[in-house]
Amino acid sequence: MNRGKTFAFYVILSLLVTGCCCNFPDLSAFLVPDEPEPTDATPGVDLGLAAFPSTASEASATKYAWRDQKLEPSVYRTRYALGTDEQAAVNEAHLELAKRVKFRDKGNGNFVWTPPRGCDAKMQCIFESLAEDSQDEIDPLATRFKTRVREAKLDATQTVELVMSYVQSIPYEIPKDRPFGLLPPALVAAQKKGDCDSKSLLLHMLLDSLGIDSVMLTSDAHRHSMLGVAIPAQGTKITYDGRSYTFVETTAKNAPIGWISKDLLKPNDWIVVPVPLRHRGAASSTSTITGKATEEVPGPKPRKKTQK
Repeated sequence: MNRGKTFAFYVILSLLVTGCCCNFPDLSAFLVPDEPEPTDATPGVDLGLAAFPSTASEASATKYAWRDQKLEPSVYRTRYALGTDEQAAVNEAHLELAKRVKFRDKGNGNFVWTPPRGCDAKMQCIFESLAEDSQDEIDPLATRFKTRVREAKLDATQTVELVMSYVQSIPYEIPKDRPFGLLPPALVAAQKKGDCDSKSLLLHMLLDSLGIDSVMLTSDAHRHSMLGVAIPAQGTKITYDGRSYTFVETTAKNAPIGWISKDLLKPNDWIVVPVPLRHRGAASSTSTITGKATEEVPGPKPRKKTQK
């Protein structure tokens, strides 16, 4: 387990930040599936148990069952067990990180912190540190997905579909009283809850382990985060460092790759926040960039419930 980096230098100015996802509605309210949620008895693919450490009790594992109509078969299950001591260690690393950067909660989703030298104000180093502190814990879960991708011979788009639909199935919940308004990725998986940036960071880590390039996307105006994935797909995209990234919404079940609510483009202030991770190594560029989301081709629309 890697525990957070030591930030030795600080800029003088403390930054007031409006936390992401606070006061933002769960978009799943607008995306209603045609079929009931799968259960343990629903025929489908069982990805197996992911446990950290390997001795973690299966009895305490968090169960997942989800559906993705774009894949065949469409139903998948897995279980994730994170030891009690490991959960406590991830939580403690989060609190220590907050202490190192002088995090102070100002209420109503606002906070101040002192970015270390070289850290962008858009919390790039915070995302990176949280990912590093959850990497060992998330690796067994990533392995379950790797096995399925290999056995089913999934292409890049199908791989994103599989992992995206898993993360979308995690119930939306704002992590109140957590530093930066974030829940560490390992705790998102273990506790089966998370908000937009917490879930996007988990998806970013899982895709990275599968060799899929992705970047965090944030909007101050909408207090929302999404993920951008570098795969050939229709829908809304943003360009960064010479590559095109397609938007992925993690807070809405069944939201297809490339879909973004039109309300989230008014104003269109989305920026890319690259978060280099262990599997891919250092990014060619680590500076954030303000971009304009563009719909290069007609994007997919979310599936609505059939009226009877």
